[in-house]
Amino acid sequence: MSTMTLLAVVAPLAGAAVSRLVNQSLRTVARALTGAIAVALTCLAAAHLDRLSAVFAILISVVSFAATIFSGSLFPEAPHDDAPWQRRSIYFVLLGAFWSSMLYAVCAGTFTGVWMGISGTTLATTFLVGYSGGKPALEAAWKYLLLCSVGVALALIGMLLLGRAGMAAGIPPADALSWDALARRGFAPHGELVRVSLLLMLVGFATKAGLAPMHAWLPDAHSKAPAPISALLSGVLVSSALYALMRVRSVATLGDALLFDRTLIVIGAASVLVASTLMLAQRDVKRLLSYSTIEHSGLIALALGIGTPLAVFAALFHTLSHACTKSTAFFAIGIVHYKRGSTAIASLRGLWNDRGGKLLLAALVGLAGFPPFGMFLSELLIVIAAAAAHQWVALACALLGMTLGFAALARLAIDTESGTSASRHTPPVPKIALAATGIMAAVAVAISVLPFLSVNILQ
Repeated sequence: MSTMTLLAVVAPLAGAAVSRLVNQSLRTVARALTGAIAVALTCLAAAHLDRLSAVFAILISVVSFAATIFSGSLFPEAPHDDAPWQRRSIYFVLLGAFWSSMLYAVCAGTFTGVWMGISGTTLATTFLVGYSGGKPALEAAWKYLLLCSVGVALALIGMLLLGRAGMAAGIPPADALSWDALARRGFAPHGELVRVSLLLMLVGFATKAGLAPMHAWLPDAHSKAPAPISALLSGVLVSSALYALMRVRSVATLGDALLFDRTLIVIGAASVLVASTLMLAQRDVKRLLSYSTIEHSGLIALALGIGTPLAVFAALFHTLSHACTKSTAFFAIGIVHYKRGSTAIASLRGLWNDRGGKLLLAALVGLAGFPPFGMFLSELLIVIAAAAAHQWVALACALLGMTLGFAALARLAIDTESGTSASRHTPPVPKIALAATGIMAAVAVAISVLPFLSVNILQ
């Protein structure tokens, strides 16, 4: 890892720690300034990374910076509890640690680094999920910690087996878990050991990505966490786990990838169908969007399993589009919750009259796959890739899941945006929170031009 990359990785956590030392009246400005420096360092470090790592590093920093700005202006509310992790200053330190851990995962260049970064996110976000206190939030945090710990443990076992196969193939121990070194040497004649290791890594990182049947932690954690943390969980934590799956698949293609790809397709299809069906039964906005995250993770996994160049590009493009659009949706929900005091769908009417409601509608339109937004293009590419590869079962699952998801999101938009709200005094929304949400919406729209710029980013 280059010096510039190391600075970029450390900057978010260091900035959060330094901001604690600043006078309280200036902390919001200090956090914004250190966050902007962290984003700038990430952009500079991107020149020292391969293109896939650079794209994910910039995505993580942009969304994390927006979440930091949003948090400083609107959230978190001061909780009435003595738990140390519920202090506002600790919240931002944990957020910085979360940001740095994700950057390390995508910048490390080895499976060891990916695993360490993903494991670090588990530790930081457990306390952030339970930040608001109360039994539901603490239960969600424990479920998240236990299930994701099992996932990273399986990934660790798979990683150790992969390193053993790499050393047996003549790769030096220091490079045995580097995908570049593995690509140069291959694994023969250790195919069986490699297949087991890759499947264990698939299941482990799929747990962190919220793919079925390892998805049980995600709806609780994403719905109980503060809105900006929900945006990070759905927007970039899941994306970081999908990045890990992309790297694992790049090694699987060195040998017999058929079993790996078939498993990925099955897990992806199951995730799409389970999540889209459950979306129709939800009565809370955040929980519905949490299941939407599982659905879209399933679409990405399904596309990766198809494995053609078009399908892999569609998976990457869908990851980027979903990350920015879903982050916008959770920011908007945070604004709505701040004004209305609830995220229950039955309590939300006439959101069209609020700025936060308009931003939420824009995000729902993007998530539903309306043209010309990026998710329409990425879903279209996934459908075309599945048809071109004659993956008819995968195609049927994708189409059915997208149809059910569209119905759930359309009903949500109609139920919440129409009608009139009960007249009552509501607090004004800080302009910075609106600006952070608007910027994320603009980034989501800008990403829609990506297919017209390049289709070779993974090469």
